[in-house]
Amino acid sequence: MPILTIKKDRFWQLIGKTLSDQELTSLLHDLGLDVEEVSQEYFRVEYNPNRPDYSSIIGIARAARGLLEVEVGLPRYRLSPPKTYVEVDVNIRDVRPYIVSAIVKKLKLDEEKLEEIINMQEDLHWILGRDRRKVSIGLHNLDVLEPPFKYLAVKGDEYSFVPLGGWRKMTLEEILLKHEKGLRYGHIVKDKNRYPLIIDSRGEVLSFPPIINSSLTELTPQTENLFIDITGTDLDLLHKALNILTTALNDLGGRVEQVKIIYPDRVLITPNYKVKKWRVETDYINSLLGLNLSTSKISKTLKKMRFSVKARGNKLTITPPPYRVDIMHIVDFVEDVAIGLGYDLLQPRQPKVQTYGSLHIITKIEEAVREIMIGLGYVETMNFTLTNERDEYEKMMVRPHPHVKLLNPVSSDYTILRTWILPSLMRSLYNNRGSPYPQKIFEVGEIVEPHPDVPEKAVRKMRLGCVSCHTDASYSEIKSVCEEILKNLSIGKWSLEPYDEPPFFEGRAARIIVDSTEIGYLGEIHPNVLENWEITLPVSGLEIFLHNIIS
Repeated sequence: MPILTIKKDRFWQLIGKTLSDQELTSLLHDLGLDVEEVSQEYFRVEYNPNRPDYSSIIGIARAARGLLEVEVGLPRYRLSPPKTYVEVDVNIRDVRPYIVSAIVKKLKLDEEKLEEIINMQEDLHWILGRDRRKVSIGLHNLDVLEPPFKYLAVKGDEYSFVPLGGWRKMTLEEILLKHEKGLRYGHIVKDKNRYPLIIDSRGEVLSFPPIINSSLTELTPQTENLFIDITGTDLDLLHKALNILTTALNDLGGRVEQVKIIYPDRVLITPNYKVKKWRVETDYINSLLGLNLSTSKISKTLKKMRFSVKARGNKLTITPPPYRVDIMHIVDFVEDVAIGLGYDLLQPRQPKVQTYGSLHIITKIEEAVREIMIGLGYVETMNFTLTNERDEYEKMMVRPHPHVKLLNPVSSDYTILRTWILPSLMRSLYNNRGSPYPQKIFEVGEIVEPHPDVPEKAVRKMRLGCVSCHTDASYSEIKSVCEEILKNLSIGKWSLEPYDEPPFFEGRAARIIVDSTEIGYLGEIHPNVLENWEITLPVSGLEIFLHNIIS
């Protein structure tokens, strides 16, 4: 998790009071931060990525002021209407389709504040941007630019500029091949026929996202007016990043001005601080916390957490600030009530039960299977149940199975629930291509299948999947692994039947049969599948339906 190093004097200045080390440590723990170190001049804290607004000292101080009741309630942010625009090229949709923007004026920067902003930018790249793949942020000196701006898709030799930290002009292709940032982040755009570029009205280059900015717009402690561009593949994440960044700059004394984004099919005004209002009943909060708090007490506590609260009877209407992008469900407000009260005030008590719990039969089998696989020399992985059609079917060269599709996916990487384990393991091999071989990995996890006869319309089933990747991976190897697994699970009578279908190599795969029931399959992965995953060594794998064994 990300770590911030914060100077005490700067923190005292932002929260409006001085604390002892004991008081500081207690405050930081109450905010949900792990305290790594407290020295005479500074302290180091680790924050959870689910609170990206903690990516700067500004965000932490803002929350601390509320908890200390120095300043409570919803922070108010004023946005000036747009005076300029960014015109988006129609061809950019196939490259890096989205951009949002803002202008911040009348900032009073110094070396310390500038470092805080840049560190915040890099943390947001990691937390929200997946190391710039989904979100990349550009900060520019507005005073050297001539609005309006254009967001273009261009060829690699069409433009040249002096990259940040450089001394000579380079084309986009040169930057990708020779510049440090191009070598590090070039894989994000390497498969594109064109590259994203932002220019001003004179044709001066601001940024080659997500790679590097132009040296022309470099920030200095004397910079007063900023132009912000945020580009990426997920528009919702772009809005979240912009809100977090601009509210922090507002707290630094800047005046935020909106920018009109002119897409070929629509127009956006960014940033947009309109947030959803949530309605929560006090009974719900009390039932989860095991308390009997009054409506006024809950309202006061939520205001300490920097929310706006309006009470009517036992119902609360809660408005979060625009930087609280982590709010996804009303249970998040229950957590904030607990934080505002202080976890040390919650008294633990023994649940009233008449029996003692024990492990479910499925859990026992899972643990047994894990122990078997570890004993066979395999390393356990844990993958998301969410996936996408390309990884699940296209790369595996199989026809789509019946599956559960997400109605409103937040990302193109996660659009369906997985229906088997092997694609997840192939993804793990792909992500670890640079690691030493042999690689032998397994997963005991759930898959989800549609089922119209149950209220949920879907059922979860437990499976074991494993793959072995090295120069001698073969059908014989994975068959011997299967024998050991079934032997240790006390399955005596089983047989193999030919299985000549993808993702396996024809003639080198089989179904696993127990009492006329298929409980899995094994074999050598087809070379075309390996090519789809950019894996250069042979792979053998198996998948066992643990739910069939249990039933």
